[in-house]
Amino acid sequence: MKFKLFIISLLAIMVVGCTLESSPEPEKEAGKIVTISATVPGETRVAYDDDTRKLEWQTGDKLLLAGYDGTTYKGSEIFDWTGGNSFQGTAVPGATTYKAYYPGEIITLDGNGNMQPLAADFWQQTQNGNGMTNHLRKKLLLIDRNANAIDQTFNLALRCDILRFCLGGIPQDAGTLSRLIYTVETATGVFTSMTLNMTGVTISASLDSITAFLAFDPAVMGIAEDGKVTIRLVGNKIYEWSKIITNGMLYVAGKRYTANVSGVWTEVLINPLNPLSYFAEHNMADLNGTFETGHDASGQYLFTWYDAMTYNTTPATLNGKSYYLPTNEERRAIIPEDNSYVNFDGIGARTLSDAAVTVGGENYTMSGTFDNVGNVVYATLTYTYQSCPTLYAIARYRTENLSAGNANGRMVVDMQLTVTPYTMDEAKSADWGAVGVVSRVFPAAGFGLRGRRFEQGTAGRYWLSTESSGQGWVVGFGSDNAGSVIASTNTYEFSIRLVSRE
Repeated sequence: MKFKLFIISLLAIMVVGCTLESSPEPEKEAGKIVTISATVPGETRVAYDDDTRKLEWQTGDKLLLAGYDGTTYKGSEIFDWTGGNSFQGTAVPGATTYKAYYPGEIITLDGNGNMQPLAADFWQQTQNGNGMTNHLRKKLLLIDRNANAIDQTFNLALRCDILRFCLGGIPQDAGTLSRLIYTVETATGVFTSMTLNMTGVTISASLDSITAFLAFDPAVMGIAEDGKVTIRLVGNKIYEWSKIITNGMLYVAGKRYTANVSGVWTEVLINPLNPLSYFAEHNMADLNGTFETGHDASGQYLFTWYDAMTYNTTPATLNGKSYYLPTNEERRAIIPEDNSYVNFDGIGARTLSDAAVTVGGENYTMSGTFDNVGNVVYATLTYTYQSCPTLYAIARYRTENLSAGNANGRMVVDMQLTVTPYTMDEAKSADWGAVGVVSRVFPAAGFGLRGRRFEQGTAGRYWLSTESSGQGWVVGFGSDNAGSVIASTNTYEFSIRLVSRE
């Protein structure tokens, strides 16, 4: 059975020409309180109604007016809606023309009047109830970039898009929905997602279809040719629908699109492993995919970054799993970037917030608390992800036998998943030999350069696949701390510890 994903409504941008009959004549003197007239496309609303598609300004709406004298930016002022198409505010001193932006209290301009990137959370939306649209307010980006005199009508055009999801045939056991995640393949192997948080919608025997609305930036959500589109519903269970779009899709600003889906929803079974378990147990012995069998620091092999990157194109295989050179985000899920967190000198409790990490190929946000008992670091960690269950874990970091030339010099990391969050006291007193604790030993093999070896027994350095300005990242440890830096040169030789995404 075939299902058509997109019914595209190419909506004409209609200008509402009416103004309040009782609108006072605008003042033109700089610095005076003035009233302006501003209209918006008739096919959308600031408080969107999908039945009428008629835009009406709402109480609390604000416009940002950027003032110019010719091409010279003179500053900006916020104007408040006063009824009809009228907004009132203070004229910008010295300005003869203006450009208008909505939502005025959110958009910012630089010193030359250029619109600045929207805040990272601008597109975050929560729909409360089936078919509701109130959440789109303040998410509809409306702009009039024409330079208008203050007594002219500002005609604002929609610069974003609205996607209406009409989703049917949803399995009953999806239950109470918390999120709809829309993911598109923007280029081969590159995916971009948007999340619509949801409340007040429960799938049941009497309700197996929903209507949802999402405002989005068309510039970042285009679908590549033969790109994959996925709609994931997160509730009591997770269900997913996907389709390959042969000809791709480029969204045009100012439109309302419809995604009609009534087909087979596949349950997504998420069974995440302990984040540390994705890391191989041993370092690499050569570039032929052979793993070391022990943790002798003096016997470990070292490689340049260019050699290490071989494993990004030809992964090593161990016990049926493919292993790759880890990214900075994959390493960060175990050892935070800043070396103040895993600090063996005991600098007091420290808190990590909202670190972007990758676990098993999925992108999580990690937060946690780190503290010491002597030179042993303990951590309580939380990993959250939009379409996976939240993971809770405790971790322990310690160094052993670090001294020059000591073959047993190493750092040991232990980690255990927990059903609920642990307190730091519980982490410190946990049974670290219990079933379910995953441990990884990282030999202090030091580093090499031009055939010579340094820091054997006292430090470990491990390549990552992430690079910056042509330099590879390195995660390392010594007697003081563990963290990561950008290598000063890729011709240094460091250890390789691979990671699986399975």
